[in-house]
Amino acid sequence: MLSNIYWLLPEIFIASISVVVLGLGAFIRSMNKKMNYILVLTLLLTVLILINLLNKDTIYICNDLLVSRDSIIVVKIVLLLTSSIILLLPTRIKYRESKEGLEGYRKELENIGSYELGLLIILSVLGMMILVSSNDLIMLYLGIELISLSLYILTGINRKSQDSTEGGLKYFLLGALSSGLILFGMGILYGYTGETNIESIGSLIWHTPDLYQVKIGGLFVIIGLLFKLGAAPFHMWLPDVYEGAPTIVTAYFAIVPKIGILLTLINLILVGLIGIWYSIQPLLIISGILSLIVGSLGGINQGKIKRLVSYSAISHVGFLLIGIIPLSLYSIEATLIYILIYIVLSISTFTILINLSEHKYISQFSGLSRYNPVLAFTFAFVLLSIAGIPPLAGFFSKYLVLLNAVENGYYILAIIGVLTSAISTFYYLRIIKWMFFKDTWFYYLNDLYDTVGPNKNKALKNVNWNTARLNFISSIVLGGTLWIILTLLFCPNLLTSFVFWTISSSLI
Repeated sequence: MLSNIYWLLPEIFIASISVVVLGLGAFIRSMNKKMNYILVLTLLLTVLILINLLNKDTIYICNDLLVSRDSIIVVKIVLLLTSSIILLLPTRIKYRESKEGLEGYRKELENIGSYELGLLIILSVLGMMILVSSNDLIMLYLGIELISLSLYILTGINRKSQDSTEGGLKYFLLGALSSGLILFGMGILYGYTGETNIESIGSLIWHTPDLYQVKIGGLFVIIGLLFKLGAAPFHMWLPDVYEGAPTIVTAYFAIVPKIGILLTLINLILVGLIGIWYSIQPLLIISGILSLIVGSLGGINQGKIKRLVSYSAISHVGFLLIGIIPLSLYSIEATLIYILIYIVLSISTFTILINLSEHKYISQFSGLSRYNPVLAFTFAFVLLSIAGIPPLAGFFSKYLVLLNAVENGYYILAIIGVLTSAISTFYYLRIIKWMFFKDTWFYYLNDLYDTVGPNKNKALKNVNWNTARLNFISSIVLGGTLWIILTLLFCPNLLTSFVFWTISSSLI
């Protein structure tokens, strides 16, 4: 039962540290502020353990419940590094307000630097490591539930915020629904194949692909994963969760879970459900098209920055699904390149937004170029890259995905991708317009909170908005991501070679 337990050392190490941190945080309150650094160190040490486990052979663990290969280890390393970067970003922000107070002005969670945040993040990372290694439906579901339970609490961690509580409740209800769909689909697959091992299920389905009950079970599992991924038309929870959760939690939501869920979706299709692929493909095509349309059109009228980012994320999920649909070696490679570039651009975006958590509305970015021109130009560069303006990194990723769609005959998908990408460029450029071509005072005429009321003019004179500054760690993170973006601009072959090496021996 415990064969090859050595390959579970990273998971065992993280689980052990989590238990220790839970105990220390509960009984030694003075250490709470230092816990995040301990957790970051834990993640980095786990990366070193994973590097030592790199082996070109496929290793089956615990009676084939889990599997380890180089591609999976690389995914785990990406998950750990991304999570550690997010944990290092500032989580305690103080604001300057008018003497009158701007009573309706909602703050971020000021005490979010406590150990609970980091502990929940590291537990969800543990769930994702189990998820991407799972070779059995039982382990796959356990990984999903460990991730989901942590994310439910993270969403509503700011108990003093009505938006956070509302977002957490909506995410819990819809997340429970999606988990139920996944479990129901797994039950059908087990009932008609008699197997929970994904490879065994794949072998049985390959020889009996016309069994319609198996198709129904597979579709339920895929729909549940699309819920977790935030793809349309299963996206209804995403804007509220992004808006309600503290910005540091939103950053984690937008980046890390997408990696684990997307790669699990690819693995499940390639290994377990490849025999009924042509029954699953129409669902992914419809979801991809709807994600592109909803993401591009839904973000146009958004006034809040985090809701706009949520619709942008839905649009990106559409491009990821377009990359999966051809299901060829090069399309999978293009999808992985897309998500790696998406990770870098998202880290850059949220590094800026976390440090500007005072700015909740797009119009609050008006005049940013006047009181911090370097930050404004950096943000504009990142936004243009996300929009896919050539020859930036975002254009490179979208180009590869759409090129593979065209080469495999999915012309309508490619056309919709190009049109929706052009539409979504509008709301990225709108942020840039506010930063460079609007005066600071103009914001107040549009999005000032109603609670200021008749004291508006007096209160505004006392507000000091010259607080847009990055701390040292944020500057390092933003500089590193910009260096990667610029490197990809001049040397894109570095990324393509790395991804091809990762999937050449074994597809994830």
